[in-house]
Order: sequence, then C-alpha cells, then structure tokens
Amino acid sequence: MSGRSGIDGLTRRELLRGGAAAGTAAAGLAATGTATAQSGVDFDGWFSDVSNYDGIVDRRGQDEVTVEVGVQANGSDWGFGPAAVRVDPGTTVVWEWTGRGGAHNVVAENDGYSSGTAVNEAGETFEQTFEETGISKYFCDPHLAVGMKGAIVIGDMGAGAGGEDGGGGSFQLSQEGWLLAGSFGLAVASPLIFAAFLRFRGRDRAVGPSDETRNQLKRVEEREGPPVAEEAPVEAPAQEIEHDEYDPWGTLSLVIGYLLLVVTLWVFMYFVEFLGRGPTVIG
Repeated sequence: MSGRSGIDGLTRRELLRGGAAAGTAAAGLAATGTATAQSGVDFDGWFSDVSNYDGIVDRRGQDEVTVEVGVQANGSDWGFGPAAVRVDPGTTVVWEWTGRGGAHNVVAENDGYSSGTAVNEAGETFEQTFEETGISKYFCDPHLAVGMKGAIVIGDMGAGAGGEDGGGGSFQLSQEGWLLAGSFGLAVASPLIFAAFLRFRGRDRAVGPSDETRNQLKRVEEREGPPVAEEAPVEAPAQEIEHDEYDPWGTLSLVIGYLLLVVTLWVFMYFVEFLGRGPTVIG
C-alpha cells in the first residue's frame, strides 16, 4: 500500500487540471509561427494555413513594391515574401521569382489578374498596379493546396496606430500544428492517465464490506451477542510472493503503459515523417 500512496493522493480534479495544463502548453508550442496579427483587417481565414504570415508589412509611401515568389514557407520554398503587404493606391507591385520551390505563378482570387503559366526561372517578374482601396488576395495555382497564398492591402483600412499592423491578433493552427499539439499533450498526459488507472484500481481492490453487509452483521451481533473467540488454527507460514509469479493486474498495467507510449511515438512520427516537407528522421 505504501507504494501507491503518492498515486492515491491524487484527486480527479487534480488529474483533470493537469491534463488541461498539458493541452494548453501544447497549443502554445504549436502556435509558434502561425500567429495572425490582423489588426482590424478581415482576411476571412485566408492565411489560416500560411506558415510565413505574421502580420501585414507596411510599404506605404513607395511607388513600387517587390514581393518574392518562392520563399521558405509551408515546409519548402512555397511562399510569397512578404505574405501580406500594405501599399498606397496607385502603387505597382512587382512579383519576382527566386527560382526555388518549383514552378510558380500569381493568380488573383477574383481572377482580376494572372501571371499566366507557372514558371521557375529566377529573375522572372510580373507586375500589377492597384488603384482602388481594398484587399486583393492571390495564390500560386500549383501550390495552393499547401498554403502558398498572399494578399495586397491597398490603403489605410484597418491600419494600426502609427501606421503599423501588429498585436492584438488571434491564433490559428494549421493541421501540422494541431498534430504537434496533440502528440505533445498525449506525451504529457499519459503518466497522469496511467496514474489515474492505478489509483482507481487500487481503490476498487481496497473496498470493504458494503453498508448493507455491515448492518446485517450488527443486527446478528445484537441478537446473538458478540461472537465467541475461538482459538485460531495453526497455519503454515504464509508464502511470500516471488517476483516471477504471475500478477494479472501488474501485467495489464504494463501493457497499458506500453500502449500509451507506442501511440505517442506513432503520432509524433506521423507528424515528422509524413506531413513534414523538409528533412525528416528517415531523410
């Protein structure tokens, strides 16, 4: 019993509290690099799966602004840099290809402009002049599914104090972020789940007679008097349980513990190997 004293001291509330803390910590880790500081500009979830978006870059006051095509993002060179730019009405935006990440193009979400067929030559350019205030969303057609998207904000709509956008944003997680949060939370919560199982198992095994049984014994004692003490028969010394004897509960505990470990490792490896688009453990 002394070996379970630390486990028995846990309450259900403490276990739930520990699991919630683990989930919160996991979400905090996974949200790194996916914060969306929109500061009053509603992109309607456009950047929810764009890993290199961290706010709107202010380029007002310039007649021409350059956006790189094929920068590090979304697991490879599948991003626009910067992803979101604020310009003045009448500004010309020039997209310049880096030559990395395969063939890319620039296509407006509303089909208002397009660079044409996807190309991968470094130094290739495409330009578009924006006259009207508003938001122009665009994407790379071959890599839209992996989150290669961008936006041009024309004018002062939703601009923060001092002409900069930032702060006060909400957090959105990509699929990879949720998987990382889940694997981290499972790894942290597994010992608590295992401890809860051992605690409730030990409590069930230590349960005494029910209230009804105790009442029946009390009535018998009142009617017939206290039981007469009898000399206990001489018994052989109790045999100590050796380590090699079978304990079904101990075996079940080990199986559950190993199962939780295997599930945790599997989720982590799935995230690294099959969803990662850069170098992985396998290579």
